[in-house]
Amino acid sequence: MRIRDIILPEDQFFLQIFREISDKTVQASTHLTELVSDLEHGTGQTCQKIHQLEHESDELLRKIFERLEESLITPLEPDEIHRLAKALDDVIDIIDWVAHQICNYQLSGSYPHLGKFAEYIAISSIEIQKGVHLLGSWDEIREIKNACATINQVWNRSSDLLSSAVTELFTMQDPIQVIKLKDIYENLEEVLQECNDVGHVLNEIVIRHT
Repeated sequence: MRIRDIILPEDQFFLQIFREISDKTVQASTHLTELVSDLEHGTGQTCQKIHQLEHESDELLRKIFERLEESLITPLEPDEIHRLAKALDDVIDIIDWVAHQICNYQLSGSYPHLGKFAEYIAISSIEIQKGVHLLGSWDEIREIKNACATINQVWNRSSDLLSSAVTELFTMQDPIQVIKLKDIYENLEEVLQECNDVGHVLNEIVIRHT
C-alpha cells in the first residue's frame, strides 16, 4: 500500500472538512427548494440562511488551504484537494447567487420549472454528499462512482428542462418577467453544471487511487 493511501489522524482533517462543506451544500439546496415553493412568504429570511451557509463554507475552505500549506502527508494529492475544494465552493456559491436573484427580483406566483430545477439540485447535492462522505474509503469505490453517474444523469436532463422552461416563457405577456425568469433558469442550470463538475472531480480521484 502506498503511504499516501494510509490515512493518518491529522489527515482526517481534510476529509472531515469536505464532508462538512457537502453537508452545507445539501442544507443550501433544501432552503432553495423552500424558497421556490413559496415565493410569497419569507424569501428574505430563506435567502439569508443560504447566504450564511455560503459564508460558513468559505470559512471551511480557508481552513483547508491553510492546513494544506502545513501538511506533509495528505489523504488525497494536493492538486486533488485544490480541485475538489474549488468545485464544491463553486456549487454553494452559485446556489447563493441564484437565491439572491430570486429574492431581489421579487417574483410572485407559481412556476413549476423553478420547483423542478430545485428538485434536480437537491438530488445532485445529496449525491455529492454521498460521494464526498465515502472519500478515503476506497472499498466503497462503486458507491462513489454510482453517485457521480447519478449527478451526470441529472445534468443531462437539465438541458431539456431549461429548453422547456424557456419555451414556456414565450407564452408570457410581461417582458420584464420573461427576462427575470430566463436569467434565473439559466443560473439554476449552471448550478447543475457545477454539481456535474464535482462529480467529474470525484470520479477522477477514484480512478487515480485505484
